[in-house]
Amino acid sequence: MRKLFIVCLSLFTIFGCDRTKKNEYSTTEGGLLYFYHEKSDLKLLPQDGNKLLLDVKYFNEKDSLLFNSQEISPRFIMDFFPPATAGATINDAFAMMHEGDSMSFLINAYNFYLGAGQTSTLNNVSRSENLRFEVRLKKILSPEIVEKEIAEKEQELKDEEEYLLQDFLTNNYPNIKPTKSGLYFIETQEGKGPKVTKNNKVAIHYTATYINGEPIYSTYQKNDPLIFDVADPNVWPCLSEAVQYMNKGSKATIIAVSKLAAGERGDKALKIPPRKTIIFDLELIAYK
Repeated sequence: MRKLFIVCLSLFTIFGCDRTKKNEYSTTEGGLLYFYHEKSDLKLLPQDGNKLLLDVKYFNEKDSLLFNSQEISPRFIMDFFPPATAGATINDAFAMMHEGDSMSFLINAYNFYLGAGQTSTLNNVSRSENLRFEVRLKKILSPEIVEKEIAEKEQELKDEEEYLLQDFLTNNYPNIKPTKSGLYFIETQEGKGPKVTKNNKVAIHYTATYINGEPIYSTYQKNDPLIFDVADPNVWPCLSEAVQYMNKGSKATIIAVSKLAAGERGDKALKIPPRKTIIFDLELIAYK
């Protein structure tokens, strides 16, 4: 029993033992159910236009974790929109929190998903079900501060990409020069026939890695070549450009900085982070 008490006490310091019973919560005039875990001495409340640095988790009534902001980013930031009238929404929850507060809220799941535009979820949610939100308001930020942080982070990533690129080139291709676009092209095997043009459709095999050698993907693994029109604007610029230096059977290594590959902001769908130079080993197997 003593051991159980100690475990529960440890959890309470973060978000409290499992608080899902309504009678443990207080209620605002707008009907929002809330419970304080930590009450800040600061009196700073969010204002219209602020951005909120948060830790957010929410659970269903079976206590299954549905969302954890830490899985998205250790610096999870949301815009604050003050509610027009007092109610029981997540914005009402944010509006009553002081910087440094840690709180639990019970919010109607149907209304929450409806307000969040997640209408596909509504068929699986009871109109009476509540979600339990565990929220820590770490910092109230002005838009200017957030924009400055973003700019500083982008510059840091830009500098890191340039440093890693130059280090790689110095150690592996000290005499290579980039094309006008900034692509580095190294032919490793000559092919035969005319070179590819913008009017062609090509089939290539490739192996892609980050500049540190970490693998990304290889079409050889499933014998599934990439087929694309050279002029297709949706194709990464590095690939469209590289194949135009190649003919059937030729192979090449290309070094593509982020702006020629997944983009300076990366590609979430492909799980490629921002500002990543990518190295491709290409083989042009066919074109027409």
